[in-house]
Amino acid sequence: MMEPLNHLDDEQLLLELYGAGAEAAHRHLQACPECGARLAHLKAQRARLVSGMAAPDPAALRAQREAVWARIEKSRGRPAWRALQAGALACAVFAAVLLYRPATPPGPELARAGAEVSDAQLYEDLAAMLARETPAAAEPLLGLFAAPDKNEVNAQ
Repeated sequence: MMEPLNHLDDEQLLLELYGAGAEAAHRHLQACPECGARLAHLKAQRARLVSGMAAPDPAALRAQREAVWARIEKSRGRPAWRALQAGALACAVFAAVLLYRPATPPGPELARAGAEVSDAQLYEDLAAMLARETPAAAEPLLGLFAAPDKNEVNAQ
């Protein structure tokens, strides 16, 4: 049994019109009269458009090209504005360098606070954390999903 034909879309027809279509599209066009008619219509439109176009006047093209280059040169030719921009950027960088204040290192009171905890105390705290069934950070989350206590239900 043959599969139903899926018609080509406009993009596939345009690719076929310019000779860049896929082999499957080419085979489909040979088998499908509807898509073949759409491609023939596109070819007729292209031929009508191409036949009605006159060759461009070289003088008009030259004048257009010169006008484009004149606009490009006009937009480039503002050295005073570029100098002003560069000067403003240099002033901003200079002000940033002058106003920069590095972060102050921690004072001696913070260094002493860390020295008060002994290694034994740190090991005890670590052992207590490892011995817990649930991490302390997860307890508030677990409380969200836990069943309410009878005392809490009666209070409401």
